[in-house]
Amino acid sequence: MIQIKLRRINIKSRGAIFLAMIACAQFYWLYFINTIPLEISLVDALGSSLLLYGLFFFIKYARSFNFSSRADYVVMIFQNIVFALLWIYFCRYALIDLFATQKNYVALWQTSFFMRGFVGWVILFCFSAINFLANQLNQTRASIIEEQQAQQLRKEAELYKLRQQLQPHFLFNSLNSINALIGRDPKNARNMIQQLSDYLRSTLRKEDDTFITFREELSDLKLYLAIEQVRFGHRLVIEEYIEIDCDEIQIPPFLLQPLVENAIKYGLYGTIGSVHIVIKVIRKKDALVFSITNPYDLDAVATKGTGFGLESIRRRLYLLFARNDLLKIEQKVQPLESTRSDESSPLQTFMATIAIPIRNNI
Repeated sequence: MIQIKLRRINIKSRGAIFLAMIACAQFYWLYFINTIPLEISLVDALGSSLLLYGLFFFIKYARSFNFSSRADYVVMIFQNIVFALLWIYFCRYALIDLFATQKNYVALWQTSFFMRGFVGWVILFCFSAINFLANQLNQTRASIIEEQQAQQLRKEAELYKLRQQLQPHFLFNSLNSINALIGRDPKNARNMIQQLSDYLRSTLRKEDDTFITFREELSDLKLYLAIEQVRFGHRLVIEEYIEIDCDEIQIPPFLLQPLVENAIKYGLYGTIGSVHIVIKVIRKKDALVFSITNPYDLDAVATKGTGFGLESIRRRLYLLFARNDLLKIEQKVQPLESTRSDESSPLQTFMATIAIPIRNNI
């Protein structure tokens, strides 16, 4: 997702700084160039600038123009002409009345009246235009923030929905297995209930997390595999090859369990022999690569599914990383070793690989 950041423009503080610079230039013009007395130059420069600053406030909080037509531009131009005339006439008569005995100062006002009025109009017009631009930028910024928040809420809602759709599938299978074990193997049934309780408690604690460490995800995955080991006994053989420097890498929670569940489903359902499932985790330069390989019987009726598990993983990866190439599926002709009862059935290996980008803060 592309995020646009616009700084909020504080037009009042920038206007004050600008007028302070104008006041300094005006003081220099009066005192050093025209040799007006110091106190008169200070009062003239500061007084006229403060009046302009008051007009700045009026312009900022008066009716804002939408500039949907040329009439709005014309209104703004004439509005600033009126403000400039009011400002220059007030300054002239107030200052001349205050310093009427200073002939040089009064004469300077007579010769510079129109120049001062024009400069005042230019300053007011520029402020009006900048104020409009600042309002537009601030409105755009607010709109972008609202849109980004709405997109984030939609994304989080979809991620939550995907997680919730995956959980019942595993839970129902576990409860069915517990029900089957209660009569013939109460001890293993109790163990499975405890393991299921530990797994659900762990997943609930991470329900609101966007990322967790690989160590935490692997711990949950081992709880899940312990449950499946009770279900399938010696038929399920898990081989793990995990690099030791992957523990602190941040990954999305509940991302690996659906892949393992999918491998168990397609590897063991419809068979009576033992099946080897191989899990590999390696760290590459910019990604944590998780792959799982399982045998795949093309004739096994029980393995027919909707593909929702893999599609949900692909969708979650896209929502989190904005990429569609992080999940790869590969089928190979060479089978894994297996003691299946029906050796005439076509057997392939099915490998799913996830490349999880390593976050910059890790």
